[in-house]
Amino acid sequence: MKRVLSAVVFLPLFWVIVKKFHPGVYEVLITLTALLALRELYRLAAARGHRCHRLLGALVAVLVIASFAVTGIDIRYPIAFGLIALPLASLWRGGDWGPALGDIGTTFFISMFIGVLFGYLVDLRFINDLPKGDETGSDLVFLLFFVVWSSDTAAYYVGSFLGRRPLAPSVSPKKTIEGAVGGVAGALLAAFIASVWFYTRLRPVDCIVLGLGLGTIGILGDLVESMLKRGAGMKDSAALVPGHGGILDRVDSLLYAGPVLYYYYHFAMRMH
Repeated sequence: MKRVLSAVVFLPLFWVIVKKFHPGVYEVLITLTALLALRELYRLAAARGHRCHRLLGALVAVLVIASFAVTGIDIRYPIAFGLIALPLASLWRGGDWGPALGDIGTTFFISMFIGVLFGYLVDLRFINDLPKGDETGSDLVFLLFFVVWSSDTAAYYVGSFLGRRPLAPSVSPKKTIEGAVGGVAGALLAAFIASVWFYTRLRPVDCIVLGLGLGTIGILGDLVESMLKRGAGMKDSAALVPGHGGILDRVDSLLYAGPVLYYYYHFAMRMH
C-alpha cells in the first residue's frame, strides 16, 4: 500500500514539474536527487571500509551533470578535475596508504556513476524539436518515468502474488522470473498507454521496442543496486521514500533506462 500511495503522490506531482514548470526546476530537482543518491552510495561504500572523499566527489558529480545541461562545459573537464584532485586529496589526508587506491577509485566511480547517468535524465528534458513545434523533452522524460515506474510496480505485485522461481537468488532472493516477466509486460502496457495519452508520435513498433528495452534494462539496473547493497551487507540504501527505501531504491531502474531511451530516440524516433 505504501508503494501505491507513493506513486499516487509522486506521479501527478512529477507531471506538473515536467510539463508546467521551467526546465530549470526539473534540472535542480534531478541534481538534488543525484546528491541524495550519491550520499547513499557513499554510505554503502563506507560499510565496506572505504573512506571516500565525499565533498570532492559530490563536486565532480555536479560538474558532470552540468556538462549535460550547459553548453560549453565539456565532460572532459570534470573527468580531468576528478582524476587530478582525488589523488591529491588522499595525499593531503595522509595516514595509511594501503587503502588509498581503493578509496580514490571508489570515490571516482561513484561520482561518475551518479553524474553520467543522472546527466542523461537532464539531457532528455532539453531535447526540443523546434520544427515540429512541440516540447519533445518533457514528453520523453515523462515517458521514461511512466514506463519504468509502471514496470517496477507490475514486477513487484506479480512477483508478490505469482512469483515462484528465483531470478537471481545470490543477488536478490525475493526477485522472481515471474515478477520480471510481469515487469516487462507492465512496461509494454505503459508504452502503449503513453502512445494514446500524451505521446501520440509513438508508433506501435516504438511501444514494443521501448516496452521490452526499458522494462528489461530497468530490471537489470535494479539487480545492480541489489548487488551493491548485498555487497555492503545492507537491506536498503536508506529509508527516505515510503515503501521503497532510499532514493537509489527508487531510481536504480531509471538510471539504466535513461541512456537507452535517449539513444533510441536519436537513432530511431527523431525522424518521424
